[in-house]
Amino acid sequence: EMQTRVLIKDRTYHFQTYKQCFLGSDAIRYLMDEGYAETIQSAEELGEQLVDRGLIVHVTKEHSLKNSDKLFYYFKDDAPFHGAKVTEATKDEKTAKPSTWTKLFQGIGGNTSGEASHQPSMVSALALGEIDPDARDKLQKLEISPLDKWNTELLENVHPLKWKDPKGDDKYNIVVIGGGTAGLVTAAGSAGVGAKVALIEAELLGGDCLNVGCVPSKAILKSAKVAHMLKKAKEYGITSGEAKVDFGAVMERLRRLRSSIAHHDSAQRFAELGVDVFLGHGKFTSKNTIEVNGKTLKFHRAVIATGGSPNLPPIPGLAKVAEAKQGVYTNLQVFNLTQLPAKIGVIGTGPIGCELAQAFARFGAEVHMFLRGETILRKEEADAREVVMKSMAEDGIIFHKLIKYKSINLETPADEKAGKPFPTINIELEQNTKTLNVAVNALIVAAGRKPNVTTADLEKAGVEYDIRKGVKVNDKLQTTNPNIFACGDCASKYQFTHMADFMARLVIRNALFFGNGKASSLLVPWATFTDPEVAHVGEYEDDLKKRGVAYDIYKKSFNEVDRAILDSETSGYVRILTKAKSDKILGATIVGSHAGDMISEISVAMQYNIGLGSIASVIHPYPTQAEAIRQAGDLYNKTRLTPTVARLLRNLTAYRRS
Repeated sequence: EMQTRVLIKDRTYHFQTYKQCFLGSDAIRYLMDEGYAETIQSAEELGEQLVDRGLIVHVTKEHSLKNSDKLFYYFKDDAPFHGAKVTEATKDEKTAKPSTWTKLFQGIGGNTSGEASHQPSMVSALALGEIDPDARDKLQKLEISPLDKWNTELLENVHPLKWKDPKGDDKYNIVVIGGGTAGLVTAAGSAGVGAKVALIEAELLGGDCLNVGCVPSKAILKSAKVAHMLKKAKEYGITSGEAKVDFGAVMERLRRLRSSIAHHDSAQRFAELGVDVFLGHGKFTSKNTIEVNGKTLKFHRAVIATGGSPNLPPIPGLAKVAEAKQGVYTNLQVFNLTQLPAKIGVIGTGPIGCELAQAFARFGAEVHMFLRGETILRKEEADAREVVMKSMAEDGIIFHKLIKYKSINLETPADEKAGKPFPTINIELEQNTKTLNVAVNALIVAAGRKPNVTTADLEKAGVEYDIRKGVKVNDKLQTTNPNIFACGDCASKYQFTHMADFMARLVIRNALFFGNGKASSLLVPWATFTDPEVAHVGEYEDDLKKRGVAYDIYKKSFNEVDRAILDSETSGYVRILTKAKSDKILGATIVGSHAGDMISEISVAMQYNIGLGSIASVIHPYPTQAEAIRQAGDLYNKTRLTPTVARLLRNLTAYRRS
């Protein structure tokens, strides 16, 4: 009946013609109009059964039926390859290989419709060799755990189990290596203007930001802040029972929310955008070719967007404990935790280390931070460091200052059967010429990042790089091969998602349309999401002093701002630097509960050369903490009231009274 109700005709996509096929959206509409399904989701589930039974088949890839006018399907009898895709339904059940992660986990006793983790059965299946070797290798490489409903959904989106590579094209306008923020923006933007694009990703689409960076970290920071607010409830006149942190539920929330936005970065979405998605390891084979999964892709332009990875400092014993997988966590593993370690050590005092340290302290862990100097966030100005460090100390974080690492050793390993989920790790330090030993159950390492530049055979393409600084690029983001560009963490000292995004936009213009955009013209704000937050844009005082630039400072503390007082969020300030005797903004730092949101107002002003005095003339809603920015503008305007001007105004008002 469906065959008589949907429009079957020849259809063309990217210069390829498919004979006698129909649109997925037409089939979904039919199923709903005829009452077979009430929602798009239920119609797609019914469509998946039709595909699994071999009654309909996607024209090129192993997609189930989707509500899309960009996906074409054949009825079984119309398929030019004489039959449907091979599925579990058409094989001997004993030899069938699941086509999705969901079916794989169900096959080993998991229940993907429930909330429980599949991890115990997964461990058993891995140990017994019951899982298809390809799937097993992928799981071990991707390091996603626990394999519950939400992580299963994440995997389905960002690394489908049986993704079928496209056939490939004779030559691409752009081939992108790396599916993080920089790579995804480059691919989507280029395809959107008509370019033929290939995107190569060896691990998880979405890169660090979605999977092990911005997204999961901000999810747990919110939970940590709620826990902190509950503990302070009496200060707001609220009486409640003792606040208890269910760490397992905190991490389950993280996984649920992450999976809910993973479709934005999914292989399916980018395929529907017209991008040829290859899940594999891409390597240059010449100055204009890349090989992936045995296929050679020719390109007019290529983009290296391979990102970065956490750095493991050369502390004696650290690598050994990390290799044993006994309690050492970088950002790649820490979001897999399902239980809260009692004692945590943190190596690294930058943004990642500080954010995680404060979160885990608020969850109830005893947290030790190790400082080679006397402070944290060394790139920020001294006043900002002081405010944040005081807040972290109030959360119970123990700071070990002026230390030298002597060794890190595993004292006792974890023993799940004995009810000991975490090991005991001893950190031997030297402090003031004395030996100090600190025992922890987990060690978070956030000691900087390194660019991923050694795995793509860049040498064969004539691309120069430095293992510490990344791919060598000019101001247009061209590498030493003028047909190859680089963007994101592998080619920038600004390792932020928003910077990767705008570098990618620059690459699209310069690579495809003879653009002349320069990376040096980008104004880059950033924020550290401790509590209070620290946000900055432009130059610091030290930068201006080194350049010999005269400047003025306008500072407004939040303890003078009505809304901050009412919110009991008076720690911090707005500090704006201007060119001396001018309202031209050279830089700004905000320390406060909403600093990350507030810095954008100053960024806009700097981008479009709006002076601080002009900001003062903009009406800000009262009461808001953002008024602190306007009030800093008022401070500037007061400087324009010179003694001469003041005398003239007094004389004028006196004259009018007479």
